Amino acid sequence: MKKRLALISFIIFALFSFAYRQTTESKRFDSSNEKSQTISEIKPQSIKAVAFGISEKVSSFAPASPETGSTSRKMGRAEEQARAIPNKEPFRKQIEGAAHDSDSAQANFSDAPMPAASLSFDGLSNNDNAAAYGFRAVPPDTNGDVGPNHYVQSVNILTRVFDKSGNALTPPFKLSSIFSVLGTTCSQRNDGDPIVLYDALADRWILSQFCSNFPPFRQLIAVSQTSDPAGAYFVYEFVMPNVKFNDYPKLGVWTDGYYMSADEFLGSEYAGSGVFAFDKKKMLAGDRTASYVYFDLASPTTVRFGGLLPSDLDGLNAPPPNAPNTFVGYMATEYGDANDALRLFDFHADFTNPQNSTFTERAESPLTVATFDPTSPDGRTDIAEPPPGEPLDSQSDRLMYRSAYRNFGTHESLVVNQTVRVTPVGQTYRGGVRVYELRKSNGVFSVREQATIGTNDASRWMGSAAQDYQGNLAVEYSLTSENKKPSIVYSGKLASEPVGTFRAEENLIVGTGVQTGFGSRWGDYSQINVDPTDDCTFWLTNEYYTQESQTESPFGWLTRIGKFKFAECAAPRATINGVVLNASNNQPIANAIVTANAVYIRNTNAVGSYGDLTLLPNTYVLTASANGFRTQTLTVTIVDGQILTQNFALEPTAILSENGYQITTESCAVNNAIDPGETVTINVALRNTGTRNTTNLTATLLGTGGVINAGAAQNFGALTVNGASVSRSFTFTVSPNLRCGDVITLTLQLNDGAENLGTVTINLNIGAPRTAFQENFDSVTEPNLPIGWTTSASGAQQIWKTSDDAFQTPPNSAYSSAAGQIGVNELISPAFLVKSPNAELTFRNRYDLETTFLRNKRYDGAVLEIKIGMPGRFQDILAAGGAFEAGGYDGILESCCQNPLSGRPAWSGKSGPNQTPEFITSKVKLPASAAGKNVQLRWRVGTDNGTSRDGQFIDDIVVSDGFACACQTAQTSRAPFDFDGDGKTDLSIFRSSLSPDAPDFYIQNSSNNSSASVAWGSVGDVPINADYDGDGKTDYAVFRSSIGTWFILRSSDNMIFLVNFGLASDELVPADYDGDGHSDIAVFRQSNSTWYILQSSDNQNRSVRFGASGDLPVPADFDGDGKTDVAVFRPSTGTWYFQKSFDGGSISVQFGQSGDKPVVGDYDGDGKADFVVFHPKNGVWYLLKSSNGFSAVRFGLQNDQPLQADFDGDGKRDVAVYRQSTGFWYYLKSSDGTFAFRQFGIDGDVPLPTIFVP
Repeated sequence: MKKRLALISFIIFALFSFAYRQTTESKRFDSSNEKSQTISEIKPQSIKAVAFGISEKVSSFAPASPETGSTSRKMGRAEEQARAIPNKEPFRKQIEGAAHDSDSAQANFSDAPMPAASLSFDGLSNNDNAAAYGFRAVPPDTNGDVGPNHYVQSVNILTRVFDKSGNALTPPFKLSSIFSVLGTTCSQRNDGDPIVLYDALADRWILSQFCSNFPPFRQLIAVSQTSDPAGAYFVYEFVMPNVKFNDYPKLGVWTDGYYMSADEFLGSEYAGSGVFAFDKKKMLAGDRTASYVYFDLASPTTVRFGGLLPSDLDGLNAPPPNAPNTFVGYMATEYGDANDALRLFDFHADFTNPQNSTFTERAESPLTVATFDPTSPDGRTDIAEPPPGEPLDSQSDRLMYRSAYRNFGTHESLVVNQTVRVTPVGQTYRGGVRVYELRKSNGVFSVREQATIGTNDASRWMGSAAQDYQGNLAVEYSLTSENKKPSIVYSGKLASEPVGTFRAEENLIVGTGVQTGFGSRWGDYSQINVDPTDDCTFWLTNEYYTQESQTESPFGWLTRIGKFKFAECAAPRATINGVVLNASNNQPIANAIVTANAVYIRNTNAVGSYGDLTLLPNTYVLTASANGFRTQTLTVTIVDGQILTQNFALEPTAILSENGYQITTESCAVNNAIDPGETVTINVALRNTGTRNTTNLTATLLGTGGVINAGAAQNFGALTVNGASVSRSFTFTVSPNLRCGDVITLTLQLNDGAENLGTVTINLNIGAPRTAFQENFDSVTEPNLPIGWTTSASGAQQIWKTSDDAFQTPPNSAYSSAAGQIGVNELISPAFLVKSPNAELTFRNRYDLETTFLRNKRYDGAVLEIKIGMPGRFQDILAAGGAFEAGGYDGILESCCQNPLSGRPAWSGKSGPNQTPEFITSKVKLPASAAGKNVQLRWRVGTDNGTSRDGQFIDDIVVSDGFACACQTAQTSRAPFDFDGDGKTDLSIFRSSLSPDAPDFYIQNSSNNSSASVAWGSVGDVPINADYDGDGKTDYAVFRSSIGTWFILRSSDNMIFLVNFGLASDELVPADYDGDGHSDIAVFRQSNSTWYILQSSDNQNRSVRFGASGDLPVPADFDGDGKTDVAVFRPSTGTWYFQKSFDGGSISVQFGQSGDKPVVGDYDGDGKADFVVFHPKNGVWYLLKSSNGFSAVRFGLQNDQPLQADFDGDGKRDVAVYRQSTGFWYYLKSSDGTFAFRQFGIDGDVPLPTIFVP
């Protein structure tokens, strides 16, 4: 910081020789200590489900059968879409001429055998598809998972539930049978890429598939209501956040969410990866408002992050609390990367505040690994199988599903695999399975295992890997060659066996047929999982052929399901079960939630049972909760093999919620809003939604959250369950330290007799919302525009007009057609004034503008522009500094066809998530530079030489512009030197230093007693702390007299504010002279008795001649108008002089004598500054209060320094001193007269509350 200030100082000294100049720049923070690498250009988006429902029980489904007239839709989609990945725009691009690495981690096969399968049975087949659809599908995308009592398998495009003996419990069923309850187009489709997972923490099942019907595309997710996969499901349809196709979606179970990656495409062109986190808590509860957080990784530094995988939790040991989900990708020299490595990214999802979500690359990433070659022959014809089989696709451009996570307690582990080249280029291609185990110890991942299972005589590919409870590793895959028909094979190793050595391969099933159909599709993935019952048994599924299935169809694939276990594996287990009952009547409570350590979750059924909660032996905090009942929490310890029955009896209670409020009285101005410092009465209605009536409910408004002078408790009496609400009035004063637009929190403490019912909170904005501009186009008769609006057009385009063809609110909207020829038009709003830097524009937006069907090529489009200041020029809203918060542009317009707006970001295609355009809300934050200026908005529609479409409708335009307060509390009434904004003066000192890293300011925050220190300044600088940005917090600031420059670090946005203003000999007197809530930069010049003030409200410089040589400046608000008055204290006569800002009149008051120190401030809380002096000789304070008259108090020693401070935050200045020799602060609280003292600082420090005491 010292170096930066020195540099800034040099620049200012070199460039500025005039009176003052104002500049701003972004503050740069030192990130050298950061543990992750933030990808700054990507931002989180949050999207809610567009449809929700509850399915029928899967056990009730009849066998699937073809629909009348159905065709092989899936087959065509699979071929066309899959070919698009490697052939048209692969996300893995080999660099021409790049050297091919040889594999330096070939696995050794030991003589130790793998355990034989203890169960092996046939799963779904393509014959099942033929029976269900009337056609077959490729590839199968075989996957499945195992739970306590079931195995669920899913393929393209059927699913089936088995028991753990291999018996089918349901017929093969279409996933659309589950989703059809949604009633949407996608819910009736079966487009494939299915995923099935079991969530061991919640004892639930997750089924998912995508919908590729039309853009924007969809992801459909079903979460079982219970542990029974043949039961009913909560079903959700999520629309993608853009028009990219979400191909190859892969999901992972985590503690807080279901995480997903997707390779995204615009048409056939690869467009980067997308990563998603779905809100697990809401989805488990069947909450229709469930949402996801999304990051679009298509940025300059991330566009080639293809093939990422989220972590998928195995085992019962949950990740550490609040651990992010780690995504894994890879890099290779064949693609032009620096080395062969794995890349690791942490995804932290915040579903409450999605904008706080982060996607960051871990500090240790990339992890260099043993060399490998991920390339394969061009196209899909990679892997040879015996004739007449066609060559098969190796899928070597991605990591293979899953990235299996496990927490071993001593370390965490990720296991992942990929297909790599085993033979040199030029020889017959052979694929091998590269397996990795990454271990995380002391917070850092490293490579533990890296081995390629492969030989020169056969290909191994389509793998999946996992670890059991003891860390034993297993990997399954397909194996074939010219002489070996594709078979399902597995290998593995014990955790104790040497790194790089795997056991002899074992067959799950030996194939006797080959795939003869065109297209080479095999896979695209398979799956191995670990049984949660014993955490040792591996379950796997993959595809194969028999001679019979080969003869029957060129795509006659079969699937196999099997299990095996290392005999050495044994995992401890304990079980907790029980019921949750109503303590008042012993009846079961359904839908109660039981958690263990907050991450293991169970729900009770109709008889109150929460089933079996299988856990590792340990100590757990169990919590049972249900709506309308008091939560019960207890701690239990379970040992290996124990079955603990733990019942809960929950006490019914009243649940009170706010059911509306109304402001009934206002002391300052009647504007149906609460203002700073205003005393108001609010009528609050409470409603009881619990399970017990109240009898004597009282509510006490607490003096927190900006509430002061709260009135007496109110009695609500008896509130019946689900009965009518009851209202009572609460009177309080709003803290004068709050600013217009701040939030005040009303907290009601509720008691029913002696029973504590908790609190109800109500958050209110200070002030009334200000609308800078609005228009709904309903005041005119179509096609006329409202007064002040103008329109023009050129080329083939037509002018804008009002129309009743489509509208948000009747009868009209503004409408532009979209011509089939080249042209552009414009619709310009009247000019309006924007006052705040936080103004936002919202409007309803409906458009249908020419694109391709997939919306990957945009031809016609619409844009929004803004003109700031008059005169000025129109700029695109984004180029001008605005930012869309919803309903933003769809993409860049094509430059092919002479659209006048070509090459610009624009709205294009159809508005809304469906095939028919609909009104959406477009919301954009206006540029901060618009504050204080008149602006105009302009909508334009540009068309090319092509096809005409419906055009654009806009309606219900509103520009919100912060909040307006009728009674804004003056800055002069706030606590000085309040760095944390809690309305109290903080202990604060300035200790200048030349060391670049040493702090200059030290603060003891009164809000939480925490300490803060900031390097801001240097030796010779003078502290000038005040609230320059008006956010209610004191800013760090210094004045460098050598160059006459103010250095201000604004607390509101961490921006640096520099002003060259004043001379070295001037006295520094920053204060709010114009009453806008911001401290103004100001100096008093003794040589000519002139005050120079740079007003923050209009950035104008004004000067006032007031005072005489030898006077001490004592600026304060003596007339109580909210503006600081220029004022001086004349020591020679003990006389105060001030000029009233209210009317310009001058007043003099004789109070004090030579040697007194004036300590100006409002000591009686009436909004007017009082005349106060400290007499050092006898340590007596003399006060002449504007409301309470004269008083005196002995407080302090001769060498003590008097302070301007309000330590108790009551709006009155406290009598206070600082003792330099000891660093002690002594003060009398004005709120209750009590004495307090604290130690903070050392000899030589400058206590900040003294810096404006002359």
